[in-house]
Amino acid sequence: MKTQELLCITVESVEDARLIRAAGEVDLSTAHQLRQELDTARDDRIAAVLDLSQVTFIDSTGLQLLLEQTREAVGTDWAFFVLRPSAAVRRVIELSRTGDLLPLIAPAAARV
Repeated sequence: MKTQELLCITVESVEDARLIRAAGEVDLSTAHQLRQELDTARDDRIAAVLDLSQVTFIDSTGLQLLLEQTREAVGTDWAFFVLRPSAAVRRVIELSRTGDLLPLIAPAAARV
């Protein structure tokens, strides 16, 4: 399977931010693609909202990328947020106990 088939990234402008959607696997073979989009947003000084709701797998390389981007955001006063992490992403975050270090945004729980 080719790298391009493992991860699909779409980017769109939403008001004063760049919405970056990742679908598929974020791992050693694909993280560089996501890094490139995030670095471009940071270099352009545009807030980045990373939607991970369609990520089916993430490894330590993907988690490291999220942590690096978070440090960059704090160090450069760049706005970076992780939106709707999928169950796979939440699991890695929980196991690594890094949830408090990441700028996570999840939709409000549905009201019953």
